[in-house]
Amino acid sequence: MGTQETKIYIAILIAAMVLGTVLIYFIITILRQQKSNYALHQLKIQAEIITLEKERARMARDLHDDLAPALLALRYNFNSFELSDPQDLVTVRKSSEVIDTLTARMREIANDLLPEALLRKGLVMALAETTDEVQTRSGIRVSFTHLDVPDIEMNRSVHIYRIVQEILHNTVKHAKASILTIELKISEKMLLLETRDNGPGFNKMAVLKESKGLGLRSLLSRADMLGGNMYLDTETGKGTHYLFEIPV
Repeated sequence: MGTQETKIYIAILIAAMVLGTVLIYFIITILRQQKSNYALHQLKIQAEIITLEKERARMARDLHDDLAPALLALRYNFNSFELSDPQDLVTVRKSSEVIDTLTARMREIANDLLPEALLRKGLVMALAETTDEVQTRSGIRVSFTHLDVPDIEMNRSVHIYRIVQEILHNTVKHAKASILTIELKISEKMLLLETRDNGPGFNKMAVLKESKGLGLRSLLSRADMLGGNMYLDTETGKGTHYLFEIPV
């Protein structure tokens, strides 16, 4: 190889190295930016979740402490009337029934906002009651099993409860499933939450791109807030399988 050819070869080699370095820097910059954007997005969702839980707790307390006693007092006042007109008696009876319906509905809403069973009985019992209610209301056969689950701090229990609540909601509303199994157990200092349904599944990438993917992103964020991991196995034509690994 002549001197001139050697110089051309070295120049091409240097140009290729510079171009390769620029490309690598460009790719690394894009990846860092994507990672930063994802982290910021996760922080935003987590902040929204924390705010939402605080607001739910406040609303549940307001319903339980203020509105419920007011409705009970109103019903008592209605029933204390001494009436002789049959029509008035019918009106009072119907009004009392309306108040009873409102009271029952208010308790359901308060329980959805912050389950009383979660506060009084702990995570396992709250999940057992919720799954029973969903099975009765929806007709979907929901099986909930648990094994050696210890007491879990309330803040973490709320997040785990919301994860199951979101999966139950999605199963009833979107999954078109007839069977849902939920299992909670301890394995090697990890709390494992596993759910499976026999629905048709879905395209998870497509769902994440749509607005209805907010529920899926919420599950990811709650798992992250618990210091755990979420694994999702699903595709169109198959069921949906979630696995959450949460350190205890």
